[in-house]
Amino acid sequence: MTFKRIVTAIVVVFVGVIAYSCFYTIHETQQGVLTNFGKISPPVKEPGLHVKWPWPISKIYKVERRIQTLNGLTHELITEDQKNVLVDGYTMWRISDPIKYVEAIRTDVNAVERLRELYFASSGIVISNRARDAFISLGLEHEDLHEACREMHNRIAPIAKANYGIEVIRVGIVEYTLPVENRPSVIQRMISERARIATRYRSEGEEKAITIEALAINEHEKIMAEAHAEATTILGNAEAQAMAVLGKAYREDPEFYKFIRALDSYDLIIDKNTTLMLPADSELFKYLDSKSIPR
Repeated sequence: MTFKRIVTAIVVVFVGVIAYSCFYTIHETQQGVLTNFGKISPPVKEPGLHVKWPWPISKIYKVERRIQTLNGLTHELITEDQKNVLVDGYTMWRISDPIKYVEAIRTDVNAVERLRELYFASSGIVISNRARDAFISLGLEHEDLHEACREMHNRIAPIAKANYGIEVIRVGIVEYTLPVENRPSVIQRMISERARIATRYRSEGEEKAITIEALAINEHEKIMAEAHAEATTILGNAEAQAMAVLGKAYREDPEFYKFIRALDSYDLIIDKNTTLMLPADSELFKYLDSKSIPR
């Protein structure tokens, strides 16, 4: 009796395990690819609860729908001018064709390995065809790393999509640096280059300052000359008008004009300490006599 119970329990557990393995759930961030006897059975399974044949007849591969990032792609390369550099990069990717992805590489571990190999190969081609100074120079000829990243992406993306069902969204270089043993000499060269550029900028600045100063002096002299000419013209016109007024006044009353001129003369030659000795018929003495003052 006990033996029968044990067998029954074993059968119940076995049936329960089989029944449990017939159901599976796809998370909302995933997609599922079902295989029967190792052969892929389309279509792609969307999020939700699904039914399949028990293992080992059927197997479900769950793949991520979200964007994933592959970091830590550090490796050493030799540039076009035979200089060693250390490059650290990243790759952003997602699965665009789950069936092809499962058929080609099955797991994320394999996917990471394939993408790592593609990154190393493309960066080796792109960076090895450029001189080291193209990336680390401080001069005006500094080359943007984005151009190299775009070229690497253009090499990786078509292969990953065609062979593995992976969409490569972005490829980047996080760090482009030098091996430890090469850094002192390169840093010294960069300091010298910066000093050379600074000297060049100072020379250009001084040249521009001299040019601006010369232009300012010329403009100042031009303005002063124009102002002097205009002032001379205004003064001449004023003197002409004054002379015209005086001439008109003289013509209207010559005697009064002579009287005013005489008073001006007295004001210039006589003060409180002045003593004059003049003959009675002197022109200056004429108006000192009140009888000669014009009315």
